[in-house]
Amino acid sequence: MLDETRIRLEAIHYVRQLRERWVAVPAAELQHFPTGGRRVFLKGQQGIFKPAELTDPLSITSTLDSPYTDDPIEGSRVLYDFLPPSREFENTGLKRCAEAELPLIYFLQVKRRPSPEYVIFAPVFVVGWDDTTRRFLIDLSEQKPGDVSSSALLLRQLTLPAIRTPDSPMEIGELSTSYVITTVQRRLYQARFRNAVLDAYRERCAVCGLRIRALLDAAHVVPDHDPKQVIEISEGIALCGTHLRAFDAHILCYDADYNVRIELPERMTIGEGERSMLLAFAGKRLELPKDESLWPVVHVSSRA
Repeated sequence: MLDETRIRLEAIHYVRQLRERWVAVPAAELQHFPTGGRRVFLKGQQGIFKPAELTDPLSITSTLDSPYTDDPIEGSRVLYDFLPPSREFENTGLKRCAEAELPLIYFLQVKRRPSPEYVIFAPVFVVGWDDTTRRFLIDLSEQKPGDVSSSALLLRQLTLPAIRTPDSPMEIGELSTSYVITTVQRRLYQARFRNAVLDAYRERCAVCGLRIRALLDAAHVVPDHDPKQVIEISEGIALCGTHLRAFDAHILCYDADYNVRIELPERMTIGEGERSMLLAFAGKRLELPKDESLWPVVHVSSRA
């Protein structure tokens, strides 16, 4: 039997590596991970999941249509409803995770089927629960209870609100710092921003027309500061990985007529093949959304 602690830590390491590659990870990448010569499943369709190799749950999956979680996330924490009495054993497992301070993985769906995508938080911890309102309090700050983000709680049994109000839950506001709040909210915002921009551009690069979603991202044409309440698609543009990096390096930009401009620095050492590849789209008009109100802002992103 594989060591349970090692399996848990390897699972967390695996999904964090995936997170480095994608703002929102495709579901196809989240089926299982290799460890000890076998494949261990990471998640269920939704809810609390425990692979056969572990005694206690490994992950929690919240779908866009899930009845078990509230959105938006408050600060760095989320309220998660108990599963129904018929699945009380799963609630009990999550309580054991809280008592033992076991690290878990939290999958938050940000794109619907047929090709769902998830924002990943790992490690996360169950701070406590309320048997009256039948809710868990889960900390997404990726810090163990009692570390920088929050003070340690003496009791795992908490008093949590049955119905969310603009001022609740008070525990969330009081136990989260501005840094971890910004980190959690930014990760969610970036995934939703990417999703909205790619949808507007019909999942293709505005420069070369590449249509492979996994290779596309949303570039910010307006300085990216704190997450906003409302996503402005005109502050982004869909680009493939190559053209996104060229855009960020100020090699690729576009003019007021939405024509591509390539500006190679004089001191840049570049081969003829690379030069030809970059200049191939110079002067080409961007492939833009049908709705002109969604076209990217010009005065900020055009670089003279």
